[in-house]
Amino acid sequence: MRLKVVLIFVLSILIPTAFLAHFGLKAVRSEKSIVESNMRRVHESMADVVENEIKTALGGLSADFLNNTSLLESVLYDQASLFRGQVRIFDSAGRALGGELPKDAGVPVLIKPLKDIPYVIAVYERYPALMEGLEARARVLSLYIGIIIFSAFSILGGSFFTLHALAGEWRKARLKSEFVAAFSHDLRRPLTSIRMFSGMLKEGRAATEDKKKEYYDIIYGESEQLTGLANNILDFSRIERGRKKYLFERRNISLIVADTVESFRTNKGPSWDRIVLTMEENLPAFRLDAPAIAQALTNVLSNAVKYSPPESRIFVKVLKHQANAVIEVADKGIGISKKEHKKIFRKFYRSSRQDPNIEGTGLGLALVKYAVEAHGGRIALESAPGRGSTFSLILPIRG
Repeated sequence: MRLKVVLIFVLSILIPTAFLAHFGLKAVRSEKSIVESNMRRVHESMADVVENEIKTALGGLSADFLNNTSLLESVLYDQASLFRGQVRIFDSAGRALGGELPKDAGVPVLIKPLKDIPYVIAVYERYPALMEGLEARARVLSLYIGIIIFSAFSILGGSFFTLHALAGEWRKARLKSEFVAAFSHDLRRPLTSIRMFSGMLKEGRAATEDKKKEYYDIIYGESEQLTGLANNILDFSRIERGRKKYLFERRNISLIVADTVESFRTNKGPSWDRIVLTMEENLPAFRLDAPAIAQALTNVLSNAVKYSPPESRIFVKVLKHQANAVIEVADKGIGISKKEHKKIFRKFYRSSRQDPNIEGTGLGLALVKYAVEAHGGRIALESAPGRGSTFSLILPIRG
């Protein structure tokens, strides 16, 4: 009888729970490996961006300028500032350009020498706590395995707890992995364009001034996309740490929207003109953070372009409704199902209906929602599959 109880216990509880804990530990280690691999690709892409920016900046300078150490180092430092806090330049003596490193900077995760000049690019990990968190979870799961050995009740309770925890960890691992992969892809494409067209300009393969201007416009547009991507990541980082601050000033919402739309058009190229802008007259000025609203509108416009047919129009309206200023962005794209109306504003979320080849990190709309709510407003969505989408940024008129 005792043998039967032991066998039942071992077969029905101990072994399954031990396997569950074992594969849980394996899942966490796999998550860490995936994140480390993807983060390294991100670091390499950052180093490539800075290296190409440096090549572009130094390409047209004279030998006298390059022999002037202080001028040369000021150029190198300026180009590394694209990823401020994560990328630094060191000379051959190990001196960091731009002053001493913060005490908590740690050691660089990637070092890349620059060609033809005695300097190196050093990339630092902005979020070292991510790897520490993964290691901590692995230690916790190891502790669970020890509990399984000593207590049947702990094993039984631990099995349910571990199952629940693993589901969350697998989901987080998948979201983090998808985010890092998407970020790497979004970073690589404009980087490739910048490298290709700057190389063609450097080699003199642009036969006419019109071609040169076309290449410069492309490089500028891609660099603006990189800047927008970096801004989204930085904003998300500040929000996650509770350090995002807004500067509210009395501004004209119509001017902000008009400038944002014009900048968006310019970045898309001289022949791109798909946005139809209409604005109600005499909208009052009120207190808002202009850069935050401009970035939010840019994110909504980017989504509208990505998920709409190439030649379709995007309609932007600015109007007053009751005591609110409303910015509407309407497209004729693929639309969003009702069950996903709330989900799309979650961080890292990407619709199951969208083309996997479409770029995106899943942060844009989450940042839009955060910015609008920080102004005391809300974001509304009207959409259905195949009927396009209308996003409304509703901002209370205050002050």
